[in-house]
Amino acid sequence: MSKIMNTTLATAAALAALVTAVPTVSMAQQANGVTNCDAPGGRQRAGAVIGGVLGALAGSQVSDNERTLGAVVGAGAGAAAGSYIGCNQQRARATSASSGGAYRATSNLRIRSGPGTNYRQSGTLRAGQPFSAIGSQGEWVQIAGGGWVNARYVAAN
Repeated sequence: MSKIMNTTLATAAALAALVTAVPTVSMAQQANGVTNCDAPGGRQRAGAVIGGVLGALAGSQVSDNERTLGAVVGAGAGAAAGSYIGCNQQRARATSASSGGAYRATSNLRIRSGPGTNYRQSGTLRAGQPFSAIGSQGEWVQIAGGGWVNARYVAAN
């Protein structure tokens, strides 16, 4: 096989291992921003994937003799950095939410009676509608006046 094919396969294997291992490791560790995040949102996983891909590409280009090793090391470092940055973004968003910040819905949302889709619907928010947040739990934001909405569909005003 060509070197490019070997590098591509090794990079894909490394990324697959990272994406599979991170959630497993995160269950066993406290929130550290790399393997587990204590704030709601989907930015940590997205950051890890983007960082892993960019790190693998950079690592394979930097390492002349061992492109595969460079790609694997770069993917690991990039995934860790991306995960940490994503978690910090989630924490900043959660801090704003818990301090009663002003937010708006980024799409039409169902307001739930509790933090999850298994709770009954108690209302709706229209896309662009402003509201105040008073707390968060997992990937859910508690809105002033009662109810919960998914944090993925919320933006700061």
